Parts: sequence; C-alpha cells; structure tokens
Amino acid sequence: MAKVNTMRAAGAALRAAAPRYVTSAATKKAYTALKNAYSNQNSMNKRIRTNIQRLYALGDFDPNKSAYYQSAYHALKDNYRRAGQADMENAAAIAAENSGGYGNSYAASAANQAYQAKMQALAAKVPEVYSAAESEFTNRKNNLANVIALQQQAQQAMIDKARFAVQTGQALDKARYEAAKYADSVNRNNAAWWWKRYYAST
Repeated sequence: MAKVNTMRAAGAALRAAAPRYVTSAATKKAYTALKNAYSNQNSMNKRIRTNIQRLYALGDFDPNKSAYYQSAYHALKDNYRRAGQADMENAAAIAAENSGGYGNSYAASAANQAYQAKMQALAAKVPEVYSAAESEFTNRKNNLANVIALQQQAQQAMIDKARFAVQTGQALDKARYEAAKYADSVNRNNAAWWWKRYYAST
C-alpha cells in the first residue's frame, strides 16, 4: 500500500477497504493434503489392524502347529531311521557271521541295539530342532511387530507433516494480514493528519 504523502493519497487511503484475511493457495493445498492424510488413515488403520490380528493369531510357539518344526523334525527323523535301519542290518549280519551264519537272539539283540543307538542320537538332536523352530517363530513375530510399528510411525508422520504444512501456511497468512493491517492503520492515521492539516489551512 502506497504511503500517504499528498491529499490525493489521503483520500485514497480513507476510501480503501480494510485489509481482509486471505487464505493463500499454499495453505489451501496444505489443507487438502491434511484431509487426504486423514482419509488415508482409514485404509492404513485397516492394514495395521489386519497385521495386529495376525500377530495375536500366532499366539505362543507350538511345535505341533509349526510347519518349520514339523518339516525339520520329520526330515531328521527319516534320516536317522534310515541310518538306524542300515546299522541294524549291518549289526545283524556281523552278529550272524560271528555266530556261524545263523540268525539267532544274539544277532537280533545286536541289531536292536544298533537301531536304538540311532534313535537315542535322534532324541538328542530334537531339542536343537525345537530351539531352531522356536527362534524362527520368534523372529517372525518380531518382524511382524516391527512392521506394525513402522506402519504406525509412517501414518503419524504423514499426518504430522500435513498438519505442520497447514500451521506454517496459517502463520504466513496471518503474518501477511497483520502486516497489511498495520500498514493500513498507519496510512489511515497519516490520511487523517493530512485532512486535519487541510482543514486547518482553510
């Protein structure tokens, strides 16, 4: 707004309308972004709720429900059974050869001992399989919990960013309005002074 330094400018200042608060295009755009952020919150909340339900559905570790455990355990069991069967046949053959080539209780006992030794070795390995499966299960739960936390953080960050843009726009709009209002007040005061000066001289 031009400074008042003539009677003509004084008249223009007094006739001018008072400044109005104007919401800038940038602030309007920020409002739209904030509205969209809250709209997107609904769909993101749905994804978060789905993951939370998945997390609770996992419950506690159960080897009977663990595909990882069942697969590893049965593979290990099959390997040890095959090895036990082979050891049993070898032990029976050696025992029979040592006893004159006839199958007898000594050969059967030796075969059974060889097989049981493999089964005991299998039993000793089971805790390792259980521990590995439990660790895999815990990692899956932790990873899912981390995904949920990241989704929640991203959701809040999106809203905070949009809200900050609105607040910044509002602050700038207010600053422009206050500056215009102050300039208008100064000009009106100057205009009044010019008119007083004019009337005093007539």
